Amino acid sequence: MAGTPDLINAYAELSAARPAYAKAEAYFDGDVEEIFASDKVAKMLKKSNLDELDEVNFARIPVTAVTNRLHVTAVTTGDEDADADIGELFKRNQLDEEIPGLHVRACSMGDAYLMVWPELDERGDVEGVDMFVNGPGTVRVIYDTENPLTKAFAIKSWNVGTVKKPVIRADLYYADRVERWVWDGKHSQKNDRWTPYTGDDQDWTLPNPYGEVPFFHYRTARPYGRPEHYAAYGPQAIINKLVVSHAATVDYQSLPQRYGLIDPTLDQSGQQSDFDPDNPEDVGGDPESPLNGSQLRNDPGEFWQLQGYRTVGQFEAANPDIYMKPFDRYIKAMAQVTDTPMHIFDSTGDRISGESRREANGPLIAKVQSRQRSFGATHADAFEFALRLLGYDDDITVTVAWAPAEQVSDAEGWATIKAKIDAGVPRERALIEAGYAPEIVSGWLANLDDDAELQRRVELLATLGDAVQRLGSGVALGAVTQEQVATILDGVLAAAQRTDRELTAGG
Repeated sequence: MAGTPDLINAYAELSAARPAYAKAEAYFDGDVEEIFASDKVAKMLKKSNLDELDEVNFARIPVTAVTNRLHVTAVTTGDEDADADIGELFKRNQLDEEIPGLHVRACSMGDAYLMVWPELDERGDVEGVDMFVNGPGTVRVIYDTENPLTKAFAIKSWNVGTVKKPVIRADLYYADRVERWVWDGKHSQKNDRWTPYTGDDQDWTLPNPYGEVPFFHYRTARPYGRPEHYAAYGPQAIINKLVVSHAATVDYQSLPQRYGLIDPTLDQSGQQSDFDPDNPEDVGGDPESPLNGSQLRNDPGEFWQLQGYRTVGQFEAANPDIYMKPFDRYIKAMAQVTDTPMHIFDSTGDRISGESRREANGPLIAKVQSRQRSFGATHADAFEFALRLLGYDDDITVTVAWAPAEQVSDAEGWATIKAKIDAGVPRERALIEAGYAPEIVSGWLANLDDDAELQRRVELLATLGDAVQRLGSGVALGAVTQEQVATILDGVLAAAQRTDRELTAGG
């Protein structure tokens, strides 16, 4: 029995996509081979083991700048029983650890998948639900040609053999069945050696009574994603080259090559007792040994008498600026082409104000919020399917809450919030726009009797933020120590908290 058209086409699609995913993973992990201008240069660097130099990897930063801001704070339904079962799903599948890894894989490779599948007891009843992260090199969802919003099926393929004797497994997951296939040997597009897999004493076709393709697709674009650091490949390749080339010159900067120019008009008479490696009597000898009769000793205060030389000198190694100046420029180029703020690449650079930082972070925050919407919708679909497998109704709705991509925490930001409220912007909206979650804002406002109290707290936060900035400048100038600042702030915050409790209690 030959493979079906779905199998043949899906496996070809999966295989064709793998090199790009492998490249994305290599650039994220910092495991990319340097591009050499010539074979001779490559051999010279290999001779010094510089071809194995670990990379100074900046290409992962555009990915981590996004994923470090993707924090799921809650997955809820509003139903106590369902929420308890979601908690069990998290515990069973270690999702507190797996979900951040899923986000990293989706952002670093463009695509990632979460498989949701039931575990059955001996009677065939669902006793639990497995939720496993899968990479795009193993799984690919194939979308319906007429309706690209619908999953036609998914393929999962992996090698169960060895390098010398490969055995390829491939399962096709449809909404009503699972087809299991195997290819014995190295795969070839010219042949069709797919056969049904029955190696575990089950039928090669298994039913899927759950009515859905059980793979949920996390992607940075549609239909398939693009790595967040895709545009960083070029700058990172040049950075690798600059780093390796600079490393190759460091020895020459520490121990420069020297030369001597012979004057043919000078008399060469006199004792010549330097160590001669070509002399049979000197074989195995040590040119630095004190027993060697050489006049040229590498010791402080020694006088080197060079007979017959007109002049000596040394070759200058390459100027480090040749490497370091372009190095900084390519990092800047990487920041520009990936919409990643430069201050994330260089946190030790010039300090910028809170407002300038927020403006610089604008494209990044927009990207993070886009990922929150996309990944959040996929999380909701996956958990809703898991709950249906556990027996809940089809109309159950899952809500995914995220930590804000950015929050106002500096004096300038709180002054802006105050100005918005003074101008008539609703207080809830002003605080939400500052990056605070709606449920947190609701909790704050529930304890406030009127707008005047909110105004007082906003002004207090703005004043404290300004004070912290000024105290930080004082520490930098040496006018005050960090310990003194900590003591001052502890006292101020304690007094503010006491006042706040008194006002809330009506004291």
